[in-house]
Amino acid sequence: MTKPFWDVEESVGFINIKSSLDSLYYKVYNVGSTGELLQVANSLALVRRDLNKLLFYLCRNPNEWINKNISLGIFLTFQIHIPCIFNSNFLDIIINSDPSNDDNLSNQLNIECQSINKLFSIQEMTPNEYGILGLNKPKGTKLIKIDDYTTYEVATKRTFHLTIRPIKMNNGNIIKVGPINNYNSSILPLALHEITHTTCNDNEWKEDNHMYPFNNYHSFLKKCFNKIK
Repeated sequence: MTKPFWDVEESVGFINIKSSLDSLYYKVYNVGSTGELLQVANSLALVRRDLNKLLFYLCRNPNEWINKNISLGIFLTFQIHIPCIFNSNFLDIIINSDPSNDDNLSNQLNIECQSINKLFSIQEMTPNEYGILGLNKPKGTKLIKIDDYTTYEVATKRTFHLTIRPIKMNNGNIIKVGPINNYNSSILPLALHEITHTTCNDNEWKEDNHMYPFNNYHSFLKKCFNKIK
């Protein structure tokens, strides 16, 4: 069976680089200087930190979403992105900790998720000729029919593929590698877009994954993140 065009390569051409920010390894496309590869890994580490902090906020403020349609999507997002909270007392630690300590708490959460072999994977986007900038890649998906109007797509695992540098290709060959994108104006908004796919697509499956209620969910997550910036 032919893979869909969006099912990008995850391993060939990549190298594992250890971030100096969280000491985790990230798949970085193996072009550029040693320093640039480290910068890419550190950008991916910042994404992990900021998404963890967003999820900490949601854990601490269930009143903002628990009685809304987004609630199932939030619970599924916890299961995919910070699954260790369901296997330990880490949820209590998050709820009772001071948000000013969230950077350290994020590192603790990473270690906890690693210990159960469920650390969420974030890597640089594979260079492609389709203009795909980011991908929230589901694996092990299954459709669950709730009623005559609602079908849920539940993924057992997801991976993030994010454009950190503009890498141009032509006929399968890399022809240009641009500078690393600005984190706040480019990389972070892309990451918030992709995590919305975890929250929204698992909640209501559809062929076009940006149809309603995607924008509603995206706006909600961005609003929450702006409260912790």
